[in-house]
This record gives sequence, structure tokens and C-alpha cells, in this order.
Amino acid sequence: MAPAAGPETRELLQSCSETMIYFVHNMTASYADKSNESSVVATSVAMFILVAVFFNLNLFSRASDVSAVLNPTVRLFLSSSLSLFLPVMSYLFSEAKKASVDKFIVVNLKLGQQQADDLPLLARVILTWMLLVELLRKKVEAILITSTGMHLYSSLITHASTVAWLGNLVFFNLKAAGQKALFGVLWLLCAAKLVQRVAITEIGKRSYAHGKNARLISSYMAHLPKLKLLVAADSTSSMDRCNFAVMGEENMVLKAGPHGYELDLGLAASDAVVTVGKIWQTKQHPRLKRLCLSFALFKLLRRRFESLPPATRQETDECRELILDAMCKDDQATAGDVPAEVALFQVLNDEVNFLDEYYHSVLPVVLASPYFFVVNYLCFPVVVFGLCVMTIVLCGNGRILYAFKSLTNDNYAVSSGILSLTKCLWKNVVRSPPVFFCIVDVSICYLLFIVVVYEEVWEFIVFLLSNWFIVSLLCSFSANPRPVRCILWLRRNISHYPSLITIKQFTVLSSSPRLPTATLPKHAKLAILERFSRGGGGGGGGGDPLSNGRAVLLTSTGGRHRRFSRLAWACQSGAVAEVILTWHIATSLLETKQQQQLPTSASRSRRTAARLSRYCAYLVAFRPELLPDDREGTERIYKDLKKGIKAALGGARGYYLSSERSRHETIRALRVDASAAADMTVLERGAVLGKQLVEDDEAGDGAVWEMLADVWVELVVYVSPSRAEEHARGHEAALVQGSELVTLLWVLATHTGIARPDHDGEIDQPAAPA
Repeated sequence: MAPAAGPETRELLQSCSETMIYFVHNMTASYADKSNESSVVATSVAMFILVAVFFNLNLFSRASDVSAVLNPTVRLFLSSSLSLFLPVMSYLFSEAKKASVDKFIVVNLKLGQQQADDLPLLARVILTWMLLVELLRKKVEAILITSTGMHLYSSLITHASTVAWLGNLVFFNLKAAGQKALFGVLWLLCAAKLVQRVAITEIGKRSYAHGKNARLISSYMAHLPKLKLLVAADSTSSMDRCNFAVMGEENMVLKAGPHGYELDLGLAASDAVVTVGKIWQTKQHPRLKRLCLSFALFKLLRRRFESLPPATRQETDECRELILDAMCKDDQATAGDVPAEVALFQVLNDEVNFLDEYYHSVLPVVLASPYFFVVNYLCFPVVVFGLCVMTIVLCGNGRILYAFKSLTNDNYAVSSGILSLTKCLWKNVVRSPPVFFCIVDVSICYLLFIVVVYEEVWEFIVFLLSNWFIVSLLCSFSANPRPVRCILWLRRNISHYPSLITIKQFTVLSSSPRLPTATLPKHAKLAILERFSRGGGGGGGGGDPLSNGRAVLLTSTGGRHRRFSRLAWACQSGAVAEVILTWHIATSLLETKQQQQLPTSASRSRRTAARLSRYCAYLVAFRPELLPDDREGTERIYKDLKKGIKAALGGARGYYLSSERSRHETIRALRVDASAAADMTVLERGAVLGKQLVEDDEAGDGAVWEMLADVWVELVVYVSPSRAEEHARGHEAALVQGSELVTLLWVLATHTGIARPDHDGEIDQPAAPA
């Protein structure tokens, strides 16, 4: 018979049953052992913190976010924690397993006898944690479809090793049939998730629609002139004639050739291949048509990230016609639901979201399709359920009734009821510290179970509401839009998709660690698109060459800013970061000047200039890899500026404790020899330029702000294009942090062939300001 619990335990747990007293005594026995009390308590506390992070991450951070991407900082923290979790828990499991029988009393509720060869209760609790955390491991691992070699399989090998080790702990340490069945089911779920992940990775990597799609699209676009002849649309609309593939291009593959894939181009005219033109000829909502266009452009852009041949001149010309002309002029593109500039930025934002989820997703939304939905979310759970039943029966040596009864008889928490156990613990939590830690351990199990269930439900919801699934439904059921309408109705009622473009705001003259966000003004969107429409030197479309702002002052359309041509010296620098910081400081100084009422157009220009100024300063300070200059050079320029500001403000004390207004007054009051422009620092150049802007603004007609808005639009467009592989990788890495305006514009420049002039580094030394 099991020895009775101590009198102090009975006294504390007077309201509980005899068997529950034994259970609590077993749970708290480890805390009474002074030799391992500190390690057990520390483990429980650390585990509770980890579970709280998972719980908060899943339940409270997704109220309006259905993205399949996890914040990289959170993912790094969780992956680091999980890398230490298994060895630490394995050691604690081993220590708990060695505990003497008189400290861990296992009660057989049916026979009332002790089973000395069973696993102690604390060891089973630790094993429960290990299995449930393993079920959450996929939360912090991106699904790698395009990677190859050991980088692709390293995480899978680690995952498989962990599952194998947990299987060893379950099936070679548990003796009671009910306990082995319960933990065996949990282990089976872990193994099933591993098999599911391997299958998704292999299918995605080998599929022409996913892993091999970038090379397939490269072969497809090489036949663009032939496609125009084969698939001739009756409509004169550019969108109706567009042959960019949305889905189904994998059906055209005949075989792999020496220069790409050999394709059956005749299928392009059939329903086997869905193109943008075919989607545009349907009666779908314009928002859905634009989503398909974003998906097609995303496929084109993947070639840029996977070292494939760049777009041809003909392709960039067609993209310019589609994006910058048809999107802004074709009534079907917007149908009055949103303005043209909003629709275009929406297309770019959706495209970047596709890229983000393709390269950084932790959920299998990339494979979203009706077929995958049936296999992964209907058939697979049925198969796993059957395997779970088989596991329970096998753990009972084939005795079906005994196996299922043992689930209750051999697991006290199941037989007594979760609510009864929790009620007993909470009634006595204030009477004894061991009971407090006992309820912490039990709460960890509860929270882990809740998070696991929630994670599965949320994955299903994200899959259903993803843009990937909507595009797949559109291409599969274009004649019957009802399924798509149901998904859209769910998405409108469950989640919130922001339609506005937000940009981070930062000023170098402030020491605040906050990075507030602001919306990109409509005036800024129109001005940026108008600048792209005018083209850029070195690009496929020709037009006005891009400049770092100098052309706005010297050769602007109609010469409307010629009166400010004397300020062109502020743009004469070989480093774009210096130009940005110079104009940013000057714009900040002008902002703090007491402004009188401006005309409406000038007020819009002021808002555009101020927000783009702070955004470009943010890029220099926090995202130098997204700028065209070398990252180290940009970082050095910013560090030198910070040193200069600290020196001007009287050291660290003045830098961190002074108000923003006093900072601006101090910088504005700097005494600078304006005749030696080549020797001025960035801070001094910004101060001199700021004084000149203030003087020019005395008229109060708002002309200065209109000029500044054009300069900042020119600058933000100028820094966007890049042919360098390093900057493409920088944009890819930044995707997971959220869509950046400069990334959207880089995408637009890549599609339309806009580029900076090849000679943009050949710039003279700054001349003295007039």
C-alpha cells in the first residue's frame, strides 16, 4: 500500500480527497528536498516565463494580424530558448527519474497499490512540457522551400533527432498502459508534425509551381513575344492583353532544356494557364483583380532574389505600360472603389507581402490551394486520429477496452477531473509555498495545452484568410465567385488589413528612442508616381534622369524652382547619406520656425516634405543596407553626425537632457564659415541650408515647402533603384520587419526598369553656398 502523506500535507489539504492529497504530496515533494529545491524552482519559473511568451504571442498579438510571418526578434529569442530547452529538460527529467520512491508516491487509483517501477510524477510533468513545447517548435521555424543543401535540412535533422529522443523517453520509461498511451499520443502528434513539415518542404522544393517556379517564369517570359501572337485579346486594354502568368504555368513544362525549360506554349491559350489578362476579363471585384496582378508580379520579382537573368527591355516596357499607365488610367483597375494612386500602392504592398510570406513564413500558406486544403486540413487529421487510436490499443497490448479504460485509471489528472484538481490547489495556495509552486507547474501544462490548440486553430484561420488561398480560389473557380466571396466576408469580419502605407519617422535632432509611424500622404503618392512616370536615366524607359535633388533646383519642369538654384550646393556630394542628412537638418530647422497660415497646396507640400524627410533620416540611421551607398560608409557618416551634434550641445548631458526646441535653437545658432563649403561637416551644412530656407520662407507664400516636397520626392525615388546583389539581399532581409516604402519603390523600379545614371558617383566637390 502507498505510505500516507505527512500530517502537514493532510492539514493543509483538508478539503481535498485522500487520493488528491497523495497527488499534491507527490507534486510538491521535490520542493521539500533542499538539495534540488533551487534548481526545481528556477526551472519552473523559467518555464513559466517561456510559456507566458508563447501564450501572449499567440493570443494577444494577433487581434488584427493574419500574417504567416513571425517577428524576427521574437523568433530569435524563442529559437534560442528552444535550443537550450531540450538538454536542460532532459537533465531535469533524468534527475527526477532517479528520485527515491518514498519521495514520489504513485497511487494506482483502481488497486490502491504503489507501482515502484513507474515514472515519478515530476518526471511525467517535465515530459509533458517537452512534448507540448515540441508541438510549438514549428512556430519559430520558417518553411524553407527555395533553400538547398544542408541549410534546408539542418532544421529538419534537428527536429527529427528531438522527436526520436522524446520517443525514447516515452516508450522506454513509462510502464503503465494508460500513461504510455497518453504520452504516446502526444509523441505521435510531434512525429506527425515532423512528417508533415518534411512533406511540405519536399513538395514545395520539387514543385514547378513553387520551388522551381522562378526558373520556369524566366523561361516563360523569354517567350513573351510569341505569347502575344498566340494569345491575342480582342480588347484594346493593356490589362486584358497581359500574358503574365498568375497560376497554371507548371502545366506547360515539357522537359528541362540547356537554357531553361521547354514549354508547350499552345496551352497558354487554354484554361490550363491563368494569366492577368484572363482574370481581368472576368467580372471579379477590382480589388481581387489587383491581387492577382500582385501575385503575377511577385513571381516575376522572385528572379531578382534567386540570381536568375534580369528582366528584358521588352518586359520592363510592358510593366511600365501596365503599372504606370494602365493602372492609373484603366477604369477597370479601380472601378471607382479607390483612387488610382491608392490602387497602385496596394498592388505593390500586396506583392511585397507575397514575397515576405514566401521567404519567411512559418505556416504553409505558400502551398495554399483547394487541393492542399483537403489533403492537409481534412485528410491528414483523419489519418493522425486513426494512428492515435492504434497507439492507444498497442499500448494496451491489443486489449481495446482495457487500453481506453487505462487512460483514465492510470492518469490521475484525467480521472479526478482538471477542474477538481485546480479547485483543490487554488483553495490551498495561500497556505503553503510548495502548493504555490505546484499550481505553477500545473498552470504551465494548462497554458501549453491552450497555446497548442490555439496555434492549430489559428493556422487554419490564417490559411483560409491568406491572399494565397484567395488567388488560388480565383484561378480555380473564376466562373463561380461564391467561395471567394465567403472568404472575403470572413476576412472583413475577423481581421483588418490596413490599406494605408505607413512610414517610420525619425529626426537626428531628437534623442527619443521612439520611432513613431505616419501615413504616406496622398500628395506624396501622386508626386512619387508622377516622378516614376517621367522615367529615369539608365532605365528601360529613358525620360528624366534621376538625381539626388539637384535637378529639381536647376532643371525642374517649367523652371518653377529656379529661384532656389543657389541651394544646389547642398546636393553636391558623392554620398547620398550626406545629402539626406543635410536636407533633413535644414527641413527640421524650418519646421520649428513659427509658421503662418499656408495655402492649401503649400500645406500639403509641407506635410509631404516633413514626413519624407523623417523617413529618409530613419533609413540612414536604422536601414543603411536599403540605401544605394555602401553600408559601412553610411554608418560612418551617421556616427560622425551624432558626434557633431553632441559636441554642439555640450556633450552627452546636453544631448540627452535638452528639449527638442533648445536643440534646434542651438543648431540654428551655429557659427559657420559658409565660404568654405568643402570643409563643412554635415551638421554645419544642414545649419547653413536651414538658415537659407528660413530666409526664403519670409515671403510666406509656401514656395519653399513646395520646393522641399519636390526635393524629398526626388531623393526618395533616387535611392530606390539598385542593381547590386547586396541591396537585393538587404531588401529581402528587411521584408520580415514589415513593408518599407523604399522597398515598395525598389520593387516598382525593378519592374519598370527605372535606374540611376551610371555616372551618378562622378560628382564635383561642393561649391560655396551663395
